[in-house]
Amino acid sequence: MLVRTKADCGFSLTELLLVLAVITVVASLSLPAFRGTMSSYRLKASADLIAGELDAARVMAISRGTIYEVRIAGSSVRVIDPQDEGNPPRIEKFLEEGVTVDGTRTITFQPRGTATEANIRLQNETGEATIDVTSPDFSHT
Repeated sequence: MLVRTKADCGFSLTELLLVLAVITVVASLSLPAFRGTMSSYRLKASADLIAGELDAARVMAISRGTIYEVRIAGSSVRVIDPQDEGNPPRIEKFLEEGVTVDGTRTITFQPRGTATEANIRLQNETGEATIDVTSPDFSHT
């Protein structure tokens, strides 16, 4: 039969400090990779947001038989009925932090669903994404 004394239970302070040092080193090495991943996520999320607003504007233009616009200015994206600008059909949405669009853009959807622009380019510190406005699903790369 094995008898344990009080000194045999638990961990020593040295062992705990060693484990804490290892955890700190691993965390400091993985932090830059995590930041890059988050930046890539923000770019993709912003492209998805714009694609969703483009899709909504196209559906509204077709179903209501009138022109709708998607206005992208700074970090905001907004679907507008140009005949009733004071009462937008959707709330204003905002791009993720650090993501920009190349200039102020207005994409107009005709009642048949066709658009006036071909591409929208977004960028941040990790790269860029292009949304193809002429694509049926507003694909982005």
